[in-house]
Amino acid sequence: MKHNKSRIKPISIQKAQYYIVLLALLPALFIIGLSEGKRARQFEDIVAKEALNQASSVAALQFSITESTRQILATLANLPEFKRLDAQLMTPIIKNMHAANEAYLNFTVTDNQGIVVASSRLSPGTSVKGRSHIEAVFKTQEFSPGSYIVGLVENTPSFSYAYPIISDKGELKGAITATYKLSSYESYMNSIEKQNNTVLGMVDRYGTRLYFFPPLETNPIGKPIKYEIWNRMQQGADQGVFLDVGSDGFKRYYGYKKLRVSENKEPYMFVVYGIPYSVVTDRVLPILYQELGLIILVMILAFGITRLLYGPLFGNRLRQLVYLTEQIQAGSTETTELDPDSTPDLGQIQNAIFQLMKGLEVQKNARLAYEKELNEALQGKNMLIKEIHHRVKNDFQLILSMVRLQSENSKNIEEFRSAMEGRIASMLLVHQMLYETENQEYINLGIYGQKIMELVISLKDVLKPINIDIQTDEIHAPLDKTITFGLLLNELVTNSLKHGIPKDKDPCFTLILKKQDQFVSLHYKDNGPGLPDNFSITTSKGLGMQLAIALSEQLGGNLRWDNCGGACFYVVFPLGAKG
Repeated sequence: MKHNKSRIKPISIQKAQYYIVLLALLPALFIIGLSEGKRARQFEDIVAKEALNQASSVAALQFSITESTRQILATLANLPEFKRLDAQLMTPIIKNMHAANEAYLNFTVTDNQGIVVASSRLSPGTSVKGRSHIEAVFKTQEFSPGSYIVGLVENTPSFSYAYPIISDKGELKGAITATYKLSSYESYMNSIEKQNNTVLGMVDRYGTRLYFFPPLETNPIGKPIKYEIWNRMQQGADQGVFLDVGSDGFKRYYGYKKLRVSENKEPYMFVVYGIPYSVVTDRVLPILYQELGLIILVMILAFGITRLLYGPLFGNRLRQLVYLTEQIQAGSTETTELDPDSTPDLGQIQNAIFQLMKGLEVQKNARLAYEKELNEALQGKNMLIKEIHHRVKNDFQLILSMVRLQSENSKNIEEFRSAMEGRIASMLLVHQMLYETENQEYINLGIYGQKIMELVISLKDVLKPINIDIQTDEIHAPLDKTITFGLLLNELVTNSLKHGIPKDKDPCFTLILKKQDQFVSLHYKDNGPGLPDNFSITTSKGLGMQLAIALSEQLGGNLRWDNCGGACFYVVFPLGAKG
């Protein structure tokens, strides 16, 4: 009988043990490679999300600044002295506004030819014609952010906004502008924990660099950003993250967010936050090198231990077996007693160690998850505190403007107190409802409207009980819309308390809110004697009705009025983001 020859060259058992040790360690090397690859991808995802989250946070901060600026400019543009372009009366107002808002570089009022009429820093007669934000206002008669310009006041990274000034006859009289100092973001960047070579940039709609932190010669203000980065942001979604090499040669994860005045408008600014890719390599490579070094050390030790233990564990017993087979081959019937083979229960020990490591892994994962929750909760708390500061600041600015207006139109302190009490209380009610609910961004207009009506009526001395009729859809509005809505409703209810109480029947105030796609229809009426013949709010001397028109326009609608068994008021305005 012929035997097939083995293709594997026979080797000694000792050498085979070395090969087994080596082969046993190869899967560990493969697993380490896979594990570190997975770790790198996970950490890349974490860094990418962090870049996007930081870009979104700065974008949210910039958006709140834009909305705050819009409210300030809209309030000023609706003042009578601004509609008349009265430079003597406008100048102290805008200088006081600038003094109260140090984050702004300048406030300026121009006529419809772009010539400065009044300014907190520029000289009257200076021409700013041709500035993109001013020309946009003259063209569209809408609030308009600007683009990069060389400042006339000082060479500080800044961004300008403009708002049209419309006369009572609907004529464009000019524009009011505000320039915000982007250098204010330095304090934000200095306050957060970040890696070296982390950058924050702001780019206008043309790809020109408005702001860059920290300042670098490779990234000058007023120059276009790298084309590849600009193209990816411009062609991408409203927000995103990508890996690319910046103008300074550093490879980074860039998170970006586009800012728009409204959904149907082109972006006016791009916020970019870059985290260097070295954060990933600095985190992963040391662990990889450490684990590879440990595997090599284990391999050397395993070879040495195998050599040392070969004899006691295998060699002696193998020699006994060889001797026994030689005796049998020689035909000897004499038996040889082998040494006892007491093998320890390694399986039980291995299982105990595995269970211990598994328990430690569970504890470790629980600890990491708890630390992550704590960090997320801390970050959320910090952002909430910043948002509350911005809300309070905006409310104080609005209250200050109303106090100034009311003080100019009040004959005595009691009239001033009565007028301001309902307005401030309506703003307080918004914050009370915010803090009593889990949602910190949106308010139910129906519930808020009913509370406003009950609150304003309770503040007045009325001789008859007043019935309140609320007919409303489920409508949720953002904070800025809600505050303006509350102030408008306050003025309408206050007007009804003054002029809409019937003598021959029980008074009734009715509020009807209907949602129409992305718009809200507001219908308010009382059952009083109604409006006088040829009544016009535009010629009314009362500050309340003038505020009602301004607040309606600030909501994005136009106030209409009629007699329908009493005084009736109508306004339709866009709702906002949620609905």
